Amino acid sequence: MRHGAFVVTVRGARPDTGDLLFGECIRLAAGAFVAVLRRPGVCRPTAGAVIASIPIGMLGLAVLLLVQRSRGGFAAAGLAVGMLGAGTALGMMFQGRLIDRFGQTPVLLAAAGAQFLGMTGLVVASHFATVPGMLVCAFLSGACEPQVNASLRALWPTLVPPRLLPMAMTLSSVLFEAPVLLGPLILTAILQVTGPAVAILLCAMLFAAGTVTLATSRASRAWRGTARRTDLAGALAGPGVRTALLAAAGNGVIVGVVQVSAAARFIGYAGLMYAAFSAGSLSGAVAFGTRLQGGRPAWRMAALTVLCAFSLAAASLTATPVAFAVSLLTLGACLGPAGVLGYSLVGRLAPPGHAVEAFTMITAAGLSTIAVGAAAAGIAADRFGSTDALLATAVGTLLLAPVLILRRRSLPR
Repeated sequence: MRHGAFVVTVRGARPDTGDLLFGECIRLAAGAFVAVLRRPGVCRPTAGAVIASIPIGMLGLAVLLLVQRSRGGFAAAGLAVGMLGAGTALGMMFQGRLIDRFGQTPVLLAAAGAQFLGMTGLVVASHFATVPGMLVCAFLSGACEPQVNASLRALWPTLVPPRLLPMAMTLSSVLFEAPVLLGPLILTAILQVTGPAVAILLCAMLFAAGTVTLATSRASRAWRGTARRTDLAGALAGPGVRTALLAAAGNGVIVGVVQVSAAARFIGYAGLMYAAFSAGSLSGAVAFGTRLQGGRPAWRMAALTVLCAFSLAAASLTATPVAFAVSLLTLGACLGPAGVLGYSLVGRLAPPGHAVEAFTMITAAGLSTIAVGAAAAGIAADRFGSTDALLATAVGTLLLAPVLILRRRSLPR
């Protein structure tokens, strides 16, 4: 069946079904998820990835509050969060190369141990209010964050047959985003009882527990990267990886701009806006993540980019919080499948021996450009207003679509 610009195929659907409803997509996706989880050896590494994803949604804010309360200001706190993010972006790319070369288990366990020491040191340093010590520990905590989600993506080809691989990649996105959404709720509950130091120690334990669960599984211990290319560019030697990174960078800018613009425009409803955006992304990934794979990936990625641009433009023209939230829900529903498609392409097109590195690079590209988008949106909101920031992002996103089409040969069917 044709659904918009995409060809949608659903196994088991009747020939006279007509357009596939969103709820039917969710139902079919849930059935496919169950089929993936029933495969032998899947549950343990999947559970580890879920556990290790929970603290990702709470660590940044917990570090911000810990440093702010120990120093009494936001200058040092913001710098500490920046060091945490910088360490995460740099560390995941370096860790990806190590995993590809030496295997998952030793690298992940070593990273978990180093991160636990870094996060414990951060809590200790906060009691002495030593800013340099807190900054070093924050950077170490980010740089040593175990890359369990990238490792799980690399495990899927060994755990499921090819026909279930697209749904397994979608499941990875869902398993990452759902616990990340749960993290802030857990942090809110903790802060009602105790302080951010306890929250950071809980994050350290969750990271360690999830990493140990995945890294000691049979699949992770047996996993080895394929024969490596000697190209110094590593994963970037693959043209398809570069194209996927370009799309991920564009998506990251959108997320950063939306985060700041939503708070600047409707500050009293920022929580509602974030929830709508995240719900759209999660629902879109579940319902359409695998339906939009195959065929001509560059054209499909470009079409999703155009839809994102129109959603941004619609958000900039809204005057009420409800209409703005609906626009963000639509925007998230386009970004969710785009993310799944990007990860699937990277898994298929990464140079031999650089699979985990490629997965970590696409994540790092998104994280880095989220920071860029947030910074640019903050400046624009102060000088021109959030409307101009959203419109400018919509125009830039629209210009990205023809660039992706021009690079269509790097993304074969």
